[in-house]
Amino acid sequence: MSTMEEPEQPQLSPLIIDGPPWEKKHEIGFFVAFVETLKAFLFKPAETFSVMRRVSGFGDALVYTLAIQVFTFIWTFAIGDADPEMLLPQDPEIRDMLQLPDNISQIMVLIYPFSVILLQFVSAYSVHTALKWRDLQTYDFSLIFRIFAYSTGTAGVLTLVPVLGGVLSLVMTIYLSYVGLKTIYGLDANSFTITALLAVVITFGLYIVLIVGVTIALLFFSLLA
Repeated sequence: MSTMEEPEQPQLSPLIIDGPPWEKKHEIGFFVAFVETLKAFLFKPAETFSVMRRVSGFGDALVYTLAIQVFTFIWTFAIGDADPEMLLPQDPEIRDMLQLPDNISQIMVLIYPFSVILLQFVSAYSVHTALKWRDLQTYDFSLIFRIFAYSTGTAGVLTLVPVLGGVLSLVMTIYLSYVGLKTIYGLDANSFTITALLAVVITFGLYIVLIVGVTIALLFFSLLA
């Protein structure tokens, strides 16, 4: 009696770690890579993070988030007929005390890209340090930077939504960051919350050190003048 032959099982292709699409823009084109990356992180974040290169530079991710956040900032405050000065204290006495220049609006627009870059590095470094303190960091700093750059950049598009744009962007940033850390580092919700709170404390500490350092430098130069 002849035994039935087992049907040949199809070979499953291995997971290809070569994403996201933005990091292949030289192959598929700038615009296509941008749109596909935006769609991928918005609608399939776990799949997109799962194929993210574990070792890579952070230049592409920085350009991605910088382009989106600067565009949405200009759209909100220039095309949207708003004034950047609305972010500053409105009390005349406080404004006089701060000695704000007359062209403060233009200055805010010019320095905004640098503030985005600073925020990206500080927040990523804080999470990187928090993971190291908890013995959970298995990759280098550039991977954490890319996770947060793609998360904040993608979520930044939601700021274009009228009225609720800022809130939606913040919620999406937290969600995408969670999905990224869960997918790549295996963090559950509790571990993510602890890491995030620790990172917030580290971030505030870094900003305090930065502010104190800048203040001391300004006082030093004012004494020399």
